[in-house]
Amino acid sequence: MGEGISMARKRISDIAQGADLDNIEVKPRQKTGLHSRGRAFLSQSPNPALHEAAEATGLQELTVSTDDCRLWEYNDRIYEELSMENCKSLVDDIQKNSQLQPVIARRDPEGKKAYQIIIGTRRFWACSHIPSRQIKIALIDVDDKQAYKIMRSENEERDDTTAYEKAVNAKKVIAEIYAGNQKNYCLENDIGEGTLSNWMAIADMDREILDIIPNRFEITVKPAIQLRALMNKSSRVKKAILEKARELKGQGMSTQKILHALIAAGKSAAQPRGIRPVEKSYTVAGDKKGVVVKQAASGAVSIRISKAAAGDRAAALKAIKQFLKP
Repeated sequence: MGEGISMARKRISDIAQGADLDNIEVKPRQKTGLHSRGRAFLSQSPNPALHEAAEATGLQELTVSTDDCRLWEYNDRIYEELSMENCKSLVDDIQKNSQLQPVIARRDPEGKKAYQIIIGTRRFWACSHIPSRQIKIALIDVDDKQAYKIMRSENEERDDTTAYEKAVNAKKVIAEIYAGNQKNYCLENDIGEGTLSNWMAIADMDREILDIIPNRFEITVKPAIQLRALMNKSSRVKKAILEKARELKGQGMSTQKILHALIAAGKSAAQPRGIRPVEKSYTVAGDKKGVVVKQAASGAVSIRISKAAAGDRAAALKAIKQFLKP
């Protein structure tokens, strides 16, 4: 075996003797930081934004303390709404089987903690409520816009965030990451302007309405759009809706029933106001009731002309025109 290695080295040496070593182009090896475990993790993830970031800057898997982590402020799941009631099954599963999938994190650019959790809010909450308080993270190096794309790709695949969470998050991201530029936000994240408009119907919902909703996660796009259209119709309609909201406060109604009642109140206020019935008599050709004009509450007009008035058509028409005069 030693002889084989010696012969191989001799052949390489012979080749090298005639080579122009000064002009050999050496391409540096690109380091992605993707060791076998990192590649195995990515192979299970359908998230294209995560793959792109990991290939560009690398990905490391670590086990750290939850005390060294905090949630990224632009995460679209509302952490304060998580509880043992809605996370107990996940807590039990992690304690029994360990954490099967790492959360996605980056180093905290503000230094408040060591790491920021970008994806995996429920896993972060669950790991924070088990005795070991340990969490597996997949660490990547991304800025806010890249982090947002990764989070959106993940949530689109899972589709487990509510319309309310998406709406509130989009409004915050547009204001703080995109400096209020909705068009750039839509273009860079492949979001239709119509979709964003629908989300804003929820995100911009009047505070008095939101305050009486028992579960904001149950707010859907369709009633939110209807309410927005009615609120924008006129100040009278808006006033009627808000008065109805005050009336419903504390009545213990479900989210859907409240929204339905508010929409009904708005539609009712948007209807044309009823016209009071009117009857007027005009003297024509000496007859005090020569022309009698009636207008019903529906707005319909009826005209009665006496025999005497009919003989003076010009005077009869003049009376009718007077009634119809704005």
